Parts: sequence; C-alpha cells; structure tokens
Amino acid sequence: MRDAASESRWRRIEGPGTIALMIVAVSLMHYSTAIHIHEAHGIYRRLYYFPILLAAFRYGRRGGLAAAFATCAFYAPHAFGLIGFDPAFALEKSLEMVLYFAVGLVAGVLVDREHATQRSLRRTLEDRDRMASQLLRSERLAAVGRLSAGLAHEIRNPLASINGAAEVLGDDFPAGHPKARLAVILRDESRRLNDVLTRFLTFARGAPATAAPFDLLAEARAVAELARRGRGTPEVTVDGPVSLPQAIGNPEQVRQVLLNLVLNGLAAAGPGGRIEMQVVAEGETVCCRVLDDGPGFSDEAAANFGTPFFSTTNGGTGLGLATSLRLIEDLGGTLVIDREAGRGCVELRLPSAGVAAAGAPSGR
Repeated sequence: MRDAASESRWRRIEGPGTIALMIVAVSLMHYSTAIHIHEAHGIYRRLYYFPILLAAFRYGRRGGLAAAFATCAFYAPHAFGLIGFDPAFALEKSLEMVLYFAVGLVAGVLVDREHATQRSLRRTLEDRDRMASQLLRSERLAAVGRLSAGLAHEIRNPLASINGAAEVLGDDFPAGHPKARLAVILRDESRRLNDVLTRFLTFARGAPATAAPFDLLAEARAVAELARRGRGTPEVTVDGPVSLPQAIGNPEQVRQVLLNLVLNGLAAAGPGGRIEMQVVAEGETVCCRVLDDGPGFSDEAAANFGTPFFSTTNGGTGLGLATSLRLIEDLGGTLVIDREAGRGCVELRLPSAGVAAAGAPSGR
C-alpha cells in the first residue's frame, strides 16, 4: 500500500498536466512525420489512447470524455490536412476519433462504478465500526447494571444505618465539642457515598419518560440561572432566536443533561471562565451548543466521550456524561462534541416538533 508521500507523487504524475503533455507530444509526432510514413501515423493514432485511459482512470467518465475531446481537437487539424496530413482514409480517421470518445466513456463509467463501490464499502465498514462500538457500550451498560444491583443491596442499607447512627451521635455533642465535627464528617461522607450510588443506579437503569414538545431555549435559560446561583455567579449566557421550533423530549431530563454540561464546562474553564449556550434550529432538529473557555477536549477525552467511569476530573466517577448520553439517545437525540470550535463545545440535538415557541428576546 502506498504511503501519503508516495500517493501525493502519483497524483502529481497522473495529473491533468501530464495528460495534456502526452496529447501534445503525440500530436507533435504526428505533425512532424512525413506523409509517406504510413506505419508511423498509424502508431501515433493508437498512442492517443494512453492519455485518454489515464484521464478516465484518474477522473472517471468526465475525465475520459474531456481527454477524448482534447485529443480530437489536436488531431483533427492534422487528420484533415489543415496542419500536415495523415495519409489514412478519411473514414478510418473519423472512426478512430469516435473510438476515442467510446474508450473514454466506457473506461470512465467503469472507474466511476468502482469508486461508487469503494464509497459504499467504506460506509459499510463505518457502519460496522459504529455497531461494534454500540455493542461494546451495551455490554458495559449490562455490566454496570449487574454491578449496581449488587451495590443497591450490599451498600445502601448499611449506608442508611451509618447515616442514622451519625445523626444520633451528633445529637449527643454540642456544636463546640471536638467529636461533633466527627459526626458531621460521618453524615456528609455517607450522603456523598449515597449520591455516588444514586448516579450508578440512574446510569444503569435509565429513566424512561414520555417525550413531548417543549421549549429548549426556556430550559437553557433555567439551567443558566441555576448555574449562576450555584458557582459564585459565573458568566453564563444564553443566545437564541425569539421564535424557535419546539423540541421533542422530556424537559426534566434535558435540564439535567444541560446542567451537567454547564457544570463540566465551568470546571474546564476554571475561575473566571465563561459559558455560552447557543440554541438554534437546524433542519429537523433543535440544537443547544454549550461552549466554554477551556482548552477543549484532548484526544483521549474525545475518544472516551460518554464512556462509563472515564473522567478527567479529580474525584469524578465518569458517569455524568455517560448518563447524559444515554438519556438523550433514549429521547431520539444526539450528544456530540465539536472539536472544530477551537474550545470546549458539546452539541445537544433533539428532534424538532416543527411548532414555533414564542419566547423572550434572545440574550443573557
């Protein structure tokens, strides 16, 4: 298989300049050959097939026909005595030019069919890889489901007992007592562990809900308001048109996903970072793009986007994006990253209901 440099060299060799040079060179040999050398003229007429075939192999039907037309344009003045003279019979020369077009057309059509077959094969391979990825993800989901079932039984009940005991112990010590702080730690850590377990269960089980038309722009504004209150008044803006088609989904689940995306963006942007939410209608979907001022997704993070238990945040479980991806896919939408934006960017797309929702003017 040829490498990239070799492929580039071959493309230059097989380019239109080479094809044109071959046609001109054969024509010059025709023009400079004496009339009485019949065999040479017969050979030169056949040499025209090489640039025609090369053009057909390189550019398909259009290339083959273009090369055939250029060949006839160079050969016709010589064939009919305008520049020199080819001593063959007029019918023979006319049929030869017809064959130039026939060869260019047939070879080009065959090449076009081969290219179409290759494109179809590439799409098939891409579909196979996508299905393999989905199968792997389904296997991971099944594994998490089995794990979470055990966690629910083995951890949650003892955890509730620990939290209750910590509440009782905390009542025995006043606020200034040294052991009061220990009771607070027990309560806080047991709640934190319970939250982690809840995320496991949410991811494993999913939360099927009825999809219905709703205002995605309104949900984005609500999430921006929540984020401003919860993280030291960060700069979170929302942009969208005054009239926007409604999206089809579950507003509570979509709000959960958007909040997770915004919080992840704030963590990536760091102190003083800015989050921008852009809500637009594109074709048959309604899209919300969440952009942050962070460095964007690394190659590793992009390859593992939505993978359970993969996290770039210290102490993260890697289930936030995995849960969000599952919720959106269950609603018939998509959740993808856009690395071409030049910064952190995640796109949430949902089917459009085709009904315009009149909202407040766009802005913050």
